[in-house]
Amino acid sequence: MQVEDYGLSGCFFPFIVAEAEICSEICMLEKVIEMAGSDDCSIEGQCEKLEARNGALDFIHEMGWLLHRTRLRFKSGHANPQFDPFPFERLKWLLEFSMDHDWCAVLRKLLDLLFSGITDVGEYACIERAVLEMGLLHAAVQRNSRPVVEFLLGYIPKMAKSTSDHEEGKPSCGPPSSFLFRPDVAGAGGLTPLHIAASSDGSESVLDALLEDPKMVITMIFSGAH
Repeated sequence: MQVEDYGLSGCFFPFIVAEAEICSEICMLEKVIEMAGSDDCSIEGQCEKLEARNGALDFIHEMGWLLHRTRLRFKSGHANPQFDPFPFERLKWLLEFSMDHDWCAVLRKLLDLLFSGITDVGEYACIERAVLEMGLLHAAVQRNSRPVVEFLLGYIPKMAKSTSDHEEGKPSCGPPSSFLFRPDVAGAGGLTPLHIAASSDGSESVLDALLEDPKMVITMIFSGAH
């Protein structure tokens, strides 16, 4: 995907080269960038469009840099010292941006890269714990986004291990072997995604998706109650 300059400082065009479904989602940002140059709105509206445009360009640059770093790293080998881990906070921002746009294909790509060991999870014991504490499923339910909820419930991390855990002596949670996101896991305030959906108006579709959870968590809960 190529994006026109529109007055950007520098003499290059940011672009993304990736799978078709990923590019199809990211191409939605073209409209955001083009609308930023229109004069058919108030000063406040222009500021909002400019902010959205800057966010879109930041995402394109960061996503492109991540994919480029990933390709070089895997091409030359994980142990190559010249390729430092991609900062976790930057990848976290990419995940949150994708969540805000309901991009399932991009989310899958970012999560797969995260579990491939491309980043250092810092203070967290393991990648799985870092991802869970982001509360992605809770956020998707709050956004009332059934496609993202269904994607997260069905997502199974690819098994991969970063060497940085062993080098720094961090405890390991073990390789993820099954579904990562569960509708019955408590988040902030002890609320689960089920609690949020059940108490929100207009969330019937998302609640149905949680109850149709592929892990059969709800079935096991009710079975245990008997």
